[in-house]
Amino acid sequence: LEVKTGNDKVGVTLYGHVNRAVMSVDDGNDSTILHVDNSHSESRAGLKAKVAASEGLTIGGTVEVQWQSNPSHEVSMDKESITAELKERKMEVYFDFKDIGKLYLGKGDMASDDTSEVDLSGTSLAGNSGVADAGEGFSFHDNNGGVALAVGDIFNQMDGLSRKSRIRYDTPIFGGFTLGVSSGENVRADVAFFYSGKFSDGSKLKAAVAYSDPGEGKDYTQINGSASLLFGFGLNLTVAGGSRSLDDMPAGGDDPGFMYGKIGYKTDKIFSIGSTACSIDYGVFSNIENQDREEEGTAYGVQLVQKISDYNTQLFASYRNFELEDNTGVEYEPISLIMAGARIKF
Repeated sequence: LEVKTGNDKVGVTLYGHVNRAVMSVDDGNDSTILHVDNSHSESRAGLKAKVAASEGLTIGGTVEVQWQSNPSHEVSMDKESITAELKERKMEVYFDFKDIGKLYLGKGDMASDDTSEVDLSGTSLAGNSGVADAGEGFSFHDNNGGVALAVGDIFNQMDGLSRKSRIRYDTPIFGGFTLGVSSGENVRADVAFFYSGKFSDGSKLKAAVAYSDPGEGKDYTQINGSASLLFGFGLNLTVAGGSRSLDDMPAGGDDPGFMYGKIGYKTDKIFSIGSTACSIDYGVFSNIENQDREEEGTAYGVQLVQKISDYNTQLFASYRNFELEDNTGVEYEPISLIMAGARIKF
């Protein structure tokens, strides 16, 4: 949506989306139904401004905020209602040099952000490697009636350094490859490689890998990445993984890590209103919180997304199951959830 400004040289665009859902959760001890904002893609709004300063330089900026009532990653059995808070996502300017790359200043994506979530399945709105984006706040119950760690303590897709105040540089695209580096507040730094390619049979491939140091107050470095292949006939495969190297590893402990995979199918031949995408996924997350207890969380799920193109709307539904094991001999009840809703873009 174009916005009129007082300067004819500056183009301003208003954009955003609202993403609401109903979520039913059973933790083996209790069950509930909640009305949530889907944290796989938080409700948000933003303004983008840009001006072509010269033939080889474009200058622009982005202001973006999110507004979530009952975020799906924060609600729990004890906290079903959470008042929405206005949170900044981006506050940045950039200088896009046609021949030498793009430079960002301000709060925005670190180079490693989203490098665990490359996904061409068309179902990432309903579920992706960030499995805890829906259900993170719920806790596991053991068979003795006790409460163990929360889902968010066990399932972490190590998706880079998120959005921070930083300086970032991305190279131009060379043969489908791009390099990004950034340095941010609290001595954070990272580097990421990206690939995006299309093939003669209509297939697409996207991939990313990143190395990051979260800086002061953190005692690890990590490497993570993901890749997704969409064949021309609709079948798609997605994988992701990551590992952290701790500075102070407990005796006998193992580094935190995860592996994730998804297989899906996407087609526009079922309904004339827009593409239909479905998928199943599975992930194993090890030693995220406690390296000396050999904790292992497994998550599997089913996702469905139906696009309604004329109305810029997507309908989605998903099922997710979380399970936890460790070396203490305690058995934990699985947590399952069903979520269905709609995202409307503007």
